[in-house]
Amino acid sequence: MEKQRVEWWHRRSERLLKTGLFITLFTIGLMVMYALHVLFGWNIPFDLLRICNQWMKSHGWLSVSHLLETLVLCTFVLYISYGLDQWYGSFRAMRRFRELENHHLSAVYNERYSPDGQNVFLIVACEQPLALTMGIINRRIVLSEGLLSLLNEEERQAVLHHELFHYHQHDPLTTFLLRQSACALWFLPVVRTLALHYKISREILADNYAIERLGTAVGIGGALLKLVKRSRSRLEIPARMIYSSFADTSLNYRIQRIIDPQSGASPRLPWWSILVSLPVLILLSILLLWSLIE
Repeated sequence: MEKQRVEWWHRRSERLLKTGLFITLFTIGLMVMYALHVLFGWNIPFDLLRICNQWMKSHGWLSVSHLLETLVLCTFVLYISYGLDQWYGSFRAMRRFRELENHHLSAVYNERYSPDGQNVFLIVACEQPLALTMGIINRRIVLSEGLLSLLNEEERQAVLHHELFHYHQHDPLTTFLLRQSACALWFLPVVRTLALHYKISREILADNYAIERLGTAVGIGGALLKLVKRSRSRLEIPARMIYSSFADTSLNYRIQRIIDPQSGASPRLPWWSILVSLPVLILLSILLLWSLIE
């Protein structure tokens, strides 16, 4: 992939992440101020949701104000419960992977490929092809014996570099934050779209990193093709964990980008998600400006 094209994907990835986090902080921040007022009676300046709620009550729309309070409560419950569920799922998955660990192969791969001699790679005794980077603080790259036996040496190297990109860039953390936001802010579908497209961008950049390190696209392309053929028997990775996986996102699109980087349009954000979400954000912004004037 050309250098300019790679930089374009980096900028796109950064924009998607920043936009998703901005929408999340803006919306959750308003709800936190509203909750503080309801629970403790704090009169925080420019509490948009409280102003909106009082305005609806003054017009006799009690049912709407109750819906607003319900929305705030559901958002907090979803945000916290999703995070706890993912943390617990990651803990259980890591415990299972350690039970299945092939200590000899893990030592070999850590000695040969691990940066600074750290215990980064964890090879598990599993026949199904599996390659992912999981965790936030103590990140590990998990590979299965089935994957290593399926791929030739060049393809194995490509997968290793692909996962090392996720490892160095802290991709499990950033994808987790966007997925958590998409779950809690379900009434803003653009957040879910941003999370999906961000994940695709990170996978393409990880593919390109592997190509740059090896000097050829043969390895990563061959690995993706073999995993597509094995997709029916591929291990279903549980969603209840914090991870970035090699083979669960846009396989066909990534193969097309490798075969011909100049062909095919880049994935675009669906207009319907923007059209549904934008009026909500615009309404909040207008009310915020109005509260500043008041």
